[in-house]
Amino acid sequence: MTVEGSEKLITVLNSLQGKFLARAKTIIDLNARALQKYVRTEKLTGGTTESRLRVRSGRFRASVIPIPTETKEDRIEGGISFGTIYGRVHVGPKGQVTTITPKKGKYLTIPLSAAMTGAGVAKGTAKGGPWGKTFVAKSAAGNLIIFGQSKVMKGKRTGEFKSQVIPLFLLRKQVKIKARIHPEDLVAWIKPKVIEDFIKKGIEVR
Repeated sequence: MTVEGSEKLITVLNSLQGKFLARAKTIIDLNARALQKYVRTEKLTGGTTESRLRVRSGRFRASVIPIPTETKEDRIEGGISFGTIYGRVHVGPKGQVTTITPKKGKYLTIPLSAAMTGAGVAKGTAKGGPWGKTFVAKSAAGNLIIFGQSKVMKGKRTGEFKSQVIPLFLLRKQVKIKARIHPEDLVAWIKPKVIEDFIKKGIEVR
């Protein structure tokens, strides 16, 4: 390529820069969507493991979306976002543990199986669920538990409370939650794909 004159040189360089940025933005956009799919299917599907989290309501999984790719002075930024507040404790470096304490009152109320749907979603709160009269007692293991009666949901007795008393909520002063979705794992998965796409577009990656 032969370029004469400083003004023409600047025009050509600006054109090349624009083409590079457009290609780079396209690559980042495509890989952000690939990373979104990977997180939803590999990290938020199935049971809980050291690097995967069980999904209950599906809100957390649905909140994983690509963020708009932006061109800054010296870089291009893009990726995915975990859009729920409680996602913060589940996403972090290996070894991250977050301690949760009650914002009001002395105890956290953790729903037990009788107080959850089959998908693991709480049917209500300790103060506002279909439990009838409730009371707190200590279990044989020494744990404080809220007991109550479940409501009949079908049949002639719909709306009445069953006579059997069942454990509903475990009371804890704090719980510790381990991060199971690790950014370093996500970067390790997507990085080779990004590099390969840049090379295919004729962009050198160092």
